Amino acid sequence: MRTGLGLTSGLVLGLVLTGCASTGTTRTTGTDGLATGRPAAATSSSAAPAPAPSGTEGPFGPDGPDASDTPDPALSGEPLPTLPPGDPGTGSPGPGATIETHAPGAPVPAAAMLDTATVGAVAGGTWTVGAAPDRWCDAPRTPGAETVRVQLLESADGRLVQSVSSYAGTGAHRAAVQAVQAATGRLQTCGFTLDRDPRLGAASELLTRTAADGTDQVVLVLAADGVGVVLMASGTPAERGAWDSLADLALGSSCAAAADGCH
Repeated sequence: MRTGLGLTSGLVLGLVLTGCASTGTTRTTGTDGLATGRPAAATSSSAAPAPAPSGTEGPFGPDGPDASDTPDPALSGEPLPTLPPGDPGTGSPGPGATIETHAPGAPVPAAAMLDTATVGAVAGGTWTVGAAPDRWCDAPRTPGAETVRVQLLESADGRLVQSVSSYAGTGAHRAAVQAVQAATGRLQTCGFTLDRDPRLGAASELLTRTAADGTDQVVLVLAADGVGVVLMASGTPAERGAWDSLADLALGSSCAAAADGCH
């Protein structure tokens, strides 16, 4: 064993001496320094300049700036960006965004209502516009609004009554929320039973009843963006899958009646 170790040591020593003799100098590269734990020796009297960052890295490296980095001097005095324009939370729409406004006191536009083609696509069948009922219990509305639009859509297999009420002024949002409570209480006097809060808009309630003719009815009352919506259905629109979709669509389209419009 000793003989083997001595032979190996001699071979290594001979190779090292041969390498030194062939070059005349001994160099330690950066990789050698890392491997041996010793600092790498400089190859010249002046250090080589650091490579410029690539076009994809920028001055802060591939991951971009963080809290410890100093902003570019060219940006001195400029606020640091937080969210890109138009992202949720910036409080302003991004470039190219459109805002449709609804003047206080103006009639509720037809765009705020579900149309026959939409209801037919969701609930099936052919739908037509009928004459809206006069009785509040048959065409419920959220109270206290300056302008209201009510419509009845009918098919051979169902019935859908919708009302959209637009509130104005600085207290419009609060007025619409309070109107949901008022309409819910009145619907209970019409024979509806409170079912649950479907968590739509700023406030919402879902109620059900069986009408005098034995028809099962469902009604949704909600408030969003200073607008009150009541959607009452029976037949195919009241079926679970169709009803959920129609409720979402009614909430989305109702913003056309908001004083601040659709953003």
